[in-house]
Amino acid sequence: MNHNKVIINLQAIASNYRLLQDWAGNEVRLMAVIKSDAYGHGMLEVAKAVAQIGCQQFAVFDTSEGLLLRDNGFDQPTLILKGLDIQDMNQAIDQNLISVLYRKDMAQYLSNAALNQGKQAKVQIKVDTGMNRLGIFPNDLDAFMQAIQQMPGLQLNGFISHFSVADQPDNAYTNRQMKLFQEAIAPYAHLTNHIANSAGIINRKGLDYPIARAGIAIYGSSPDPQWISTEQLKPGMTFQSEVIYIKTVAAGETISYGRTFQTKKDSRVATIPVGYADGYNRQLSNKAFVLIHGQRAAVIGRVCMNLIMVDITEIENVHCGDPVILMGKQGNDCITADELAFYADTISYEIMCCLGTGNKRVYRTCSGEPYVHPPGNNPNQIYGT
Repeated sequence: MNHNKVIINLQAIASNYRLLQDWAGNEVRLMAVIKSDAYGHGMLEVAKAVAQIGCQQFAVFDTSEGLLLRDNGFDQPTLILKGLDIQDMNQAIDQNLISVLYRKDMAQYLSNAALNQGKQAKVQIKVDTGMNRLGIFPNDLDAFMQAIQQMPGLQLNGFISHFSVADQPDNAYTNRQMKLFQEAIAPYAHLTNHIANSAGIINRKGLDYPIARAGIAIYGSSPDPQWISTEQLKPGMTFQSEVIYIKTVAAGETISYGRTFQTKKDSRVATIPVGYADGYNRQLSNKAFVLIHGQRAAVIGRVCMNLIMVDITEIENVHCGDPVILMGKQGNDCITADELAFYADTISYEIMCCLGTGNKRVYRTCSGEPYVHPPGNNPNQIYGT
């Protein structure tokens, strides 16, 4: 029996999308970033939830994700952020996927593949304004575009860049990136260009273009958890388990591997069947809390592969089978992905991806009605109200 489940609140995700659209303004259309299985929330389920309230375009990481959307009836413009591999080009062209482009050799392959189908492949050019990850440097863009214009199988759809520190308000580097992008694409200002991410939307950076890419904030987490303006975001993910064992441990005893925690008094300790194999970060050892009966219980000792121990000495009437919230709300308290990320010295993105892909998902739908299982999706997922 698996005691653990990730509960996805699609109504919260839809609410966050609407809020971000309001912040972006009427002149900007949101592109929902649903790569990596929608940050662990379920790509098909999230796509359906935001499409129902007006989302008209998606961004995914690779071709397989784009094809999965097409196979499940999503015909919205879909951007492949990684770009296309040679073996994926024919399918991507056939399914009208849009490729990010930053290599001349791949551009030529793509053009030839499109011409062989009697089509043009839609592309967006990635401009590297300072992330130094993927993209063409602004100084090299003119030469790249001259080459692209000699490839009749390509249809230029727009330009894209990515902020590296937009989550730091008033950072001069973000302003520099915006300036470089604006200057580099000036001859193509009429196209579908975009640079803003969730942080840009919230911090109002890069909203001079017709599209903004909304990722982490859709799922209820702020790019910077200290921003007051993001308090209206609603967490879309809850991670729940249950108590499977309770014992009293004498004062002076140690808990778990490495003996990193020693009880200072006789303590009631509950064991929870969650560990790093389930995506619960080992760095949470001796730092994080869980919620039982709406009260915080400290994680004591090292996180094991499949188990953790928590101190329930101050919580009354705890029994085996009682629900445990490791991330999410119970009673008047809430443990957020940002809190876990702080304890684990990471970011909420990683917390969500690890928990969401490592556990059974249960869905709460926007309408309150049971969600019909999408064809080809994970049969281990459960849909409910």
